[in-house]
Amino acid sequence: MNQQGFGIKEFIIFVAVIFISLIIIMTLMQNTVTKQSTDTNQEEVEKVTYQDLEKELKLAAERYQNDNYSGNAEDSETWILSYSMLKENEYLDEIKDIQDTDTECTGYVEFVQDGMEISYTPYLKCGSNYKTKGYDDSIIN
Repeated sequence: MNQQGFGIKEFIIFVAVIFISLIIIMTLMQNTVTKQSTDTNQEEVEKVTYQDLEKELKLAAERYQNDNYSGNAEDSETWILSYSMLKENEYLDEIKDIQDTDTECTGYVEFVQDGMEISYTPYLKCGSNYKTKGYDDSIIN
């Protein structure tokens, strides 16, 4: 007998080959997308700015004040929380200059309470590479 076209066996084998090929292609593409996503996340982590360091200093001051401050909400007060004090009390790890990792930054946070309103303003100086506008060297020296 002379048969033309596919029989059921050939059709099932054909579909199975296509299905296996699709699975392999999808797996390879998924690995590529995952790798690209991981690379992007690593780049974002590495892009630390001086503003990020100021925020870290401010958050350490907020934690310190939450743990230690017991002032009167009706009084107006201003405190200076130095970087070295926050580091000594383990509210903050060492902050290094992002352009020169051998240089440790210095700074302080100005804590102001005026009634129920509280504000924290971080000031950071990292060697000669960065200084927050308004930073006053005489405050912590």
